[in-house]
Amino acid sequence: MKNRVRNVAMLIFLGGSLVLTSCRDNKNNEEDTNHEMNSEDHMDHDNMMDDDSNDSAMMESSAKFNDDQTAAAYQQYTKIQAALASDNPQDAKDEAKRMITNLAQNEASKTLLAPTKEIANSDDINVQREAFSELTSKMGGLLDGALASGEVYKLYCPMAFEGKGDYWYANSKEIKNPYFGAKMLNCGRVEETVN
Repeated sequence: MKNRVRNVAMLIFLGGSLVLTSCRDNKNNEEDTNHEMNSEDHMDHDNMMDDDSNDSAMMESSAKFNDDQTAAAYQQYTKIQAALASDNPQDAKDEAKRMITNLAQNEASKTLLAPTKEIANSDDINVQREAFSELTSKMGGLLDGALASGEVYKLYCPMAFEGKGDYWYANSKEIKNPYFGAKMLNCGRVEETVN
């Protein structure tokens, strides 16, 4: 009986250690993130999301696409990703609605429609994050061979969805985790460079 209790305690300890080390940031990154978040708290978030120049600066990509429709779908995708990373379900919902309008005009990207509608029709950020996972999976197919030049990064968080892990695409190697937001904003790694 004592051995069993000791083994269970050891497993709990090891599991906890893995969780802590898997996505632990160094102290400087944590302080930088907190500073960034505090400065963002003082901004008018609604104006930031509506201002195209701010969106362009935040979402700037070196990637150039073979067609404008794929470029537009990817740009909307990154806006949804940014909203989820900011723990903002309303912005994710609004950006998904805009993406639906763009997708209606693009036959190639209609596969993205179902998960995008799910994001647009939900106020629950957890439901949106699950739909974003499906959207990411379908976005991979759209990005395959779609870049004329530049790069898009496929990022991975091993802790997403109770340790199952999941991916997302981004314009930069900087980790802004859409599956955890502020809870574990910098959890993840670059898994692949798409070019």
